[in-house]
Amino acid sequence: MNTRIPSILVAASLTAALLTSSGCGGGGDSDWLFPLWVPTDVWVEDVDGDTRADILTLASYSTGMDQQEGRLVVRRQTTPGVFASAQTYSFGTSPWKMAVGDIDGDGAVDLVVTDVGRTNRPDPAAIWMLLQDAATPGVFLTPRRLPLEPGYPLDLAIGDINGDGLPDLVLADGLGTPSAATLLVQDPANPATFLAPTTIPLPGKPGALALGDVNGDGRNDLVFRVRTSMVNYVATTKLVIIHQQSSGILEPALMLSPQTGLIQAMLTLVDYNVDGLTDVVEFFTPSSVEYTHKVTALLQDAPPGTFTAVDTPLGQVKGIDDGVVADLDGDGRPDFATVGFYPVGAPTTVRSTLNVFIQDSMGGFVQTAAMAMPSSCSRLAAGDINGDGLEDLVALCSENRIVLVLQSTSIPGTFLPPQMID
Repeated sequence: MNTRIPSILVAASLTAALLTSSGCGGGGDSDWLFPLWVPTDVWVEDVDGDTRADILTLASYSTGMDQQEGRLVVRRQTTPGVFASAQTYSFGTSPWKMAVGDIDGDGAVDLVVTDVGRTNRPDPAAIWMLLQDAATPGVFLTPRRLPLEPGYPLDLAIGDINGDGLPDLVLADGLGTPSAATLLVQDPANPATFLAPTTIPLPGKPGALALGDVNGDGRNDLVFRVRTSMVNYVATTKLVIIHQQSSGILEPALMLSPQTGLIQAMLTLVDYNVDGLTDVVEFFTPSSVEYTHKVTALLQDAPPGTFTAVDTPLGQVKGIDDGVVADLDGDGRPDFATVGFYPVGAPTTVRSTLNVFIQDSMGGFVQTAAMAMPSSCSRLAAGDINGDGLEDLVALCSENRIVLVLQSTSIPGTFLPPQMID
């Protein structure tokens, strides 16, 4: 499972500062800001069940100082490379991260979205659920706000946590308890409703979350990146693994891989070396110039339970706002890609850069391409867009536009020129 904490958090924070520092709306010197899009997440998924990959995006859209709303945009692929008119759903103010899964058991994809709200504004954080209309594939019912009061929910995951076969929700937010996550177990008597939330104690404040079978026992385990300390504005974080027992009880947290001065932009559970053991791949961006962005692969050793860390420094790479892990050369092994703004010193025609890295089979990644993007792109996802069996890349860019980068069918591991679909 791939979990990403958007590093565009910096841009969003700057936007919030701009929006709150100029007084009330209704015209004036701030008019140049609007309309303003802050893209936050992109996902590739067959939403309507027609076997073709569709594209879902999240963004915050502002038309003025006091006019901000969240936007989910669904672009359904009707034939290879052709997308129907975008469907837009408006809810909340600052949607941040989405999770995809069949929550109500009707065989159709549903969505759960975190909303971080607005600082210094009367718009609280929230969790939204969008169930798909079973009678109209690809169409979602009115967004429903779950009866929760989260603090700052940066991440979430959908999966069975108590062993009853029903998907539950896990939030990287303690609902008022800083060093904790929240578990929402689905009510077996009422599909798509949840029992009272329970707290998952953690050794720090969670920022990223992934769900998957880490120890190979067939049950979903929880993996968090948590902040354990903050000294002079420099954070230290640790990876936390919580195994699920056969009874559905969660074991005490295991801590490993401390990191200092780095902000996690991606957390993925994947079998890097195809040895049947679940590994962890993390992408970090620096919190200041004293630190360097990197990719870290934590390779699980046999017997399961111990990990060996392999770092890939990315100090010279431009375009590092977001990352994704996927098989980008068709060899069945996961690779890595990043995208991000690159305005400083770049030609005026280069607004951002997409980078492709192929794994070296030893825990590291080797850069094989750096592509100029036709728009300022900051979010990245992977999926087989054109149905050729190869993983393509999908970037979410300025003005909430999508750029497709298709993998070459003749030369696996290379990509065709970027193309905008809207």
